[in-house]
Amino acid sequence: MKTIYEPKEIKWGTQFLKRINLRLTFLVVIFFLWNKQQVLSQEMPNELWHPGYVLTNKGDSIYGNLKYDFTANLLQVAVSKNQLKAFSSQQILNFRINCQFFNRPRTIYSLPFNQNGNVNNLIFFEILVEGSITLMCREFVINEAITNYNSRYYRNNTNNGSFNNSRKLLTYDYYFLTSDGDILKFENKKKEILPFFKPFKKEIESYMKENRLRVDRQADLVRITIYYNQLVNR
Repeated sequence: MKTIYEPKEIKWGTQFLKRINLRLTFLVVIFFLWNKQQVLSQEMPNELWHPGYVLTNKGDSIYGNLKYDFTANLLQVAVSKNQLKAFSSQQILNFRINCQFFNRPRTIYSLPFNQNGNVNNLIFFEILVEGSITLMCREFVINEAITNYNSRYYRNNTNNGSFNNSRKLLTYDYYFLTSDGDILKFENKKKEILPFFKPFKKEIESYMKENRLRVDRQADLVRITIYYNQLVNR
């Protein structure tokens, strides 16, 4: 699981505060608190409604606003203001949304996968790159505790000199779907990625080095996978 989106925090040091006048300090603190509250309360993709459609395993196409949950493998479809339908991953072939968070289309399939040694169950996988080898992911949102010890404002307003809060982190688990139909989890380590590209390991390694690509960034993983598929099909 790797973080690919993290709201940024603004940290104001004590020395900086001493260099500006009291009025500006007050305005900065007010802006900081407002901005921090906006970041902490920002909705994640799974909390938003996205226009799109779902294709059920019965062959029905249903259009509306969709809200998904990768953890529970559930999908809600608001067909109209008064009609809401819910589907499990067992009832869906795939769904496609125009993501209001990333402002781009996203496609999610229900595919069989063995989790925790259990029998294969249909769960959600987002398709990032499709080809001879397909890059997929599963999205999660986690809450991380924040303690800010550096702010004079917080030192004056807490008992132990710290301010505790939490922030949401958008994280992903990555998987490769091979040409044999196997779904293999990728552990986000450089030494783990090359075996997935055995016929062109040297080319992939050189490509990553030349372009300074990292396996813990989604955009770089997408570039690496696209390049491999191009090598296979050339």
